[in-house]
Amino acid sequence: MKINVGTISSNRNGFDSIANIAARTKNICFDSIELDLSSCRFFEANMAAPLYAVIARLRDELNNVTIANVPAGISTILQKNKFLNVFNQPELPDTNQTTLPFKIFKLTAGDQFNDYLDTYMKGHGIPTMSEALTKRFRQSLFEIFLNATIHSQSKSGIFVCGQFYPNKHRLDFTVADAGIGILENVQRYIREPKITSCWAIEWAMTEGTTTGNWPGGLGLKLIKDFIEMNGGKIQVVSRLGYYEFSANGRFPQEMNSDFPGTCINIEINTEDTSNYYLKSELKSEDIF
Repeated sequence: MKINVGTISSNRNGFDSIANIAARTKNICFDSIELDLSSCRFFEANMAAPLYAVIARLRDELNNVTIANVPAGISTILQKNKFLNVFNQPELPDTNQTTLPFKIFKLTAGDQFNDYLDTYMKGHGIPTMSEALTKRFRQSLFEIFLNATIHSQSKSGIFVCGQFYPNKHRLDFTVADAGIGILENVQRYIREPKITSCWAIEWAMTEGTTTGNWPGGLGLKLIKDFIEMNGGKIQVVSRLGYYEFSANGRFPQEMNSDFPGTCINIEINTEDTSNYYLKSELKSEDIF
């Protein structure tokens, strides 16, 4: 089976395109699937994480998945961020240091994820943060990872990558899984089968909610506060729900196709020249 993959950007259309691949291959097993990128004009590298969530499910069903006809510029990007390593293609050195490489983490690999954050979540235009806030920020990222390991029931692990876009003044950090999705988790917890994916995501985005013994809100409370002041955005995609949060408000939308699992993308505005601190660190009013 051959599937044409068009331009993939970090927006609702990009996530819908990836979800459409899942929809078209939903019941396929013991088969060969070729993802043809010949008509792909641009592929935002952080979107490798949600794409692999779809590929992982296909591989779990013992399908042979290949990527073919990748345009030279896109191939360079996906070799630099090590995504094409998964398809036995060599990596290229990231001389500009703009990538946060694609990596598959086992559900028990919390220490390795923390090492990943220590190595790659610095620089890349991230606004200046105090040492205490940097620690809390990374703890919040770890909470996202931990929530995924606890609630997703993903057999294939957690998929992580990111990309710094200097010309677009943004840094995207993306965590995805091929698990059961937020909708099913929330339905089980509140015992309400008629809720929608968008409603379930909004419920999970609320501070203090939880579907288990771990603190809720997807680990995003501090990150949401930062993003609101920074001018960035957060995107959460799960099943038929797409949710976008920024300083301009929250924008839930229905997806056209079912995205299998959950993906959280945090986009930081790298034009921001502010210095950020925790409120507990300073007494003045210009604090975070």
